[in-house]
Amino acid sequence: MSLRDIAHSLFEEAITLQRPSNIVLKSSDKYKPHFANADRIFPIAIGKAAVMMMDGFLEYLNAEYKSKIYKEPLVVSNPQANTSVYGFKHIISSHPTPDNKSVIASQEILNYVSESNENDLVVFLISGGGSSLLSLPADGISLEDKIKLTNLLLASGCNINEINTVRKHISKIKGGRLNSAALPSKTLSLIISDVINDDLSSIASGPTVSDATTFKDAINVLKKYNIFDKSPIPIQNYLKKGLSNSSFETPKVFKNNITEIISSNNVFKDTLASLAKTKNFNVIKLEQTFEGFAIEDAEKLFSEINKINDANTILISGGETLVNLTGSGKGGRNQEFALSFLRKYLNSKIDKELCLYSVGTDGIDGPTDAAGAIVDTETINSYKSNDLDLEAYLQNNDSYTFFDKINSLVKIGATGTNVADIQITIIK
Repeated sequence: MSLRDIAHSLFEEAITLQRPSNIVLKSSDKYKPHFANADRIFPIAIGKAAVMMMDGFLEYLNAEYKSKIYKEPLVVSNPQANTSVYGFKHIISSHPTPDNKSVIASQEILNYVSESNENDLVVFLISGGGSSLLSLPADGISLEDKIKLTNLLLASGCNINEINTVRKHISKIKGGRLNSAALPSKTLSLIISDVINDDLSSIASGPTVSDATTFKDAINVLKKYNIFDKSPIPIQNYLKKGLSNSSFETPKVFKNNITEIISSNNVFKDTLASLAKTKNFNVIKLEQTFEGFAIEDAEKLFSEINKINDANTILISGGETLVNLTGSGKGGRNQEFALSFLRKYLNSKIDKELCLYSVGTDGIDGPTDAAGAIVDTETINSYKSNDLDLEAYLQNNDSYTFFDKINSLVKIGATGTNVADIQITIIK
């Protein structure tokens, strides 16, 4: 078995073990008293893992609490999500850029939770992607305004926490406002984290948790990346109003609100490490997470590899890197990470045989049909035989085309989960 086959097999096994339906099913039992005490249960799933999360939750409820489920549970997911599961209303929304589908989805959820009362339990099953899937701009801000700002944020190089700080302050549903809409009912949020360090307020822009950030923080993010003055005028005006009017601010405290992270990037890395050990590899799990620019973090990973002297070693790392868009090419952060790693590999004097497998756990890397890319001996041989200008592809942010030409893209389709990115590096 080739090194790339080993890496792919490990990843597929981890995906199976971390299937959201199984995780939700296992996690639900601890909240049995809450289900038993509720008059009605309002299940709502939002995000890239929404379908599978709802599947697991309904399997749990149907065993004992089926009669308490209120109307049709709601699921809001991206178009790539598996639709073979039934028993709920499935709303297809938009990702990574919101559109009118995101507005419709938001309104449907708000209408659904508005029918709950203090004797009910609203259960939110949340995973990454919710920031785009649910989009309901604040008064005076159009969807077009928000889309323009979203594009500015995505292209600026700011991190996900910064992006969500801004999103929360121009929204009627983010930053805890969805939870506010469900009051006075009790709420339970089971969350699969796609955010490094698992900041609850940043996952899907924190629709069901209190928000510590402020309008001032949101304005500072835009100014930091020199995009405040480029933002639509209605957004500038709304943010300025929020500075002087505390009633605009996101909710800071909730009662009767339970939240739990049931899976994350770190949990996925632990799963991979356990699997690799069963296959008799030396395993190193890198505690450092990659959250900087993909080009720079790929070099950091290579530096870590240089410290490893033992053969038959697997280094497991993860995070969510950034891409500085300067070109007009096609790619994603994992593909750019892999291309940068390849450049470093080719320019080094290292005599170890390596395989880097860098992928998004959701199976989607940027606006492409690939999950990521591979760098190994096969990649290098094909690159040399095709006489490609690596630097030109990197400068043009065209990593997809590069790896497509040398058969080193990873295409696995939507996985049904979303816990950021994973790198599996095998040292032979």
